[in-house]
Amino acid sequence: MVSSLLRISCLISSTNLPVNKEEDLKNLYKKMDATSKTRFHASRRLKLHATCSTYSVVIISLGLILIALMQAYTLGKNINSNLVGLMQVFSSIAVLVYSLLIDKNNYSNLSEKMYSCASELGELKQKLKPHLAREVELEKYEEFRKDYYQILKLYETHSSNDFRGDYFRAKLEMPEFYSIVGIDWWTMKFKVFFADLIHLISYPIVLFCLGWMIWWLWFG
Repeated sequence: MVSSLLRISCLISSTNLPVNKEEDLKNLYKKMDATSKTRFHASRRLKLHATCSTYSVVIISLGLILIALMQAYTLGKNINSNLVGLMQVFSSIAVLVYSLLIDKNNYSNLSEKMYSCASELGELKQKLKPHLAREVELEKYEEFRKDYYQILKLYETHSSNDFRGDYFRAKLEMPEFYSIVGIDWWTMKFKVFFADLIHLISYPIVLFCLGWMIWWLWFG
């Protein structure tokens, strides 16, 4: 009988046991901080994608119009070259590809969603932060945890390739959780740069090709 009562009292008291701040609550705060910063960076990157895609379509379209005017008025040393048609086809395909990418990926809308998610996580993080300095009951911890995962369910997540560069950038901004110094810091910086390069390299390449074609047509 006594042993049974002891078991019951232990079960009741266990529901009010404080959460280990270092092991649980701090880890939850770390997740919130990393996810929030990662999605803020994703929002900025996607907004840059939207801007670059739009301007690329506009510039390539203007290039096509310029080439057509050069043909109409016979301007340029190489305007009568057989390669002009090839250049116009290439430029038209580039416009089509970028237009499809803008429509399919919807960078602007996805950027807004990432920003909204990051903002909500930031607010939740600020609510949790004061509790790091004191013991928190298990129920309170569960409440923060459920709120965190509920916010994540409301918004789209990263694709695996896009996530990596944003996450590395977020880690560099969290020295209190990630000790990245010396060669590791430079390695992480290179990874961030390489990820951005992969995402944005197509825009300067296409615009460089267009500029080179117009230069060649005009000056030979």
